[in-house]
Amino acid sequence: MIRSMFTAALGVATAVCLISAPVTRPKVILLVGPPGSGKTSQAKLLAKKYGVPAFSMADLLKREIAKKKDALSKTLAADLATGDMLSDDAATELIRASLFRTNLNKGFILDGYPATAGQAKSLDRMLQDQQLPQAVVVVLEAPDDVIRQRMLGRGREDDKPNIIDRRIREFRNEAALLAGWVGQTRVVRVNATASIADVSKQIVAGVENIWSNEGPKQQELIVR
Repeated sequence: MIRSMFTAALGVATAVCLISAPVTRPKVILLVGPPGSGKTSQAKLLAKKYGVPAFSMADLLKREIAKKKDALSKTLAADLATGDMLSDDAATELIRASLFRTNLNKGFILDGYPATAGQAKSLDRMLQDQQLPQAVVVVLEAPDDVIRQRMLGRGREDDKPNIIDRRIREFRNEAALLAGWVGQTRVVRVNATASIADVSKQIVAGVENIWSNEGPKQQELIVR
C-alpha cells in the first residue's frame, strides 16, 4: 500500500500540466501622413513608449543612396533621378534588408511603406514569415491648406506648388490604400494640427483601444 501511495504521488509530481498564460502581443504600427505632419516625431515617441524599432522609408533611402556601392543603391538613385516612385521590388528589398537586421520580437513602426498594393502584399508575407500580427494604420490628417503652409514654410528648394500638390495626392492615395488593406477597424485617424503631445495621446488611445479588443495572446506553459 505504501508503494502504491508513493507511486501515485510520484505520478502527480511528474505530471505535465499545460497552463495558458497571456503574452504581450507584438506591436506593428504603420504611420501615414503628409509632409510636415510630424510622422518622425510621433514615430520616435511611439518607439520609446513601446520599446520597438522605428523605420522611416525616407531615412533608409537617404542612407542607402549615400553608400553608392551596391546594386540596390544604384537602382534607388536611378529611380529618384527620374522623379519616379520607387519600384515595388526596390522598395521592398530596402525594407526587408532593414527589418531582418533587427530584433522584431516586440514589433516595429514603419513610415512610408507600403505605398502600393504590391508593397502591401509583400509586407503581408514578411509579417507572416516573422509570425507578427496584422498592422494598425495610424493616419495623421490635416487640411490641404495647412499642409501647403507647412511645406512652404520649410523653405526647401523642392517645395514648389506643383510638387506639394503631388505629395498631397500621394498621401491621400497611400492612406486610402492602407485603410483598404487592413480594414477600417484597424485604422486610427488623428488630428495632426494639434500639438505633438496631443497627437501622441490620440495615437496611443486609438492603437491601444484596437489592441485591447483583440485580447492578449495566449501561450501554453509547461509546468512539471
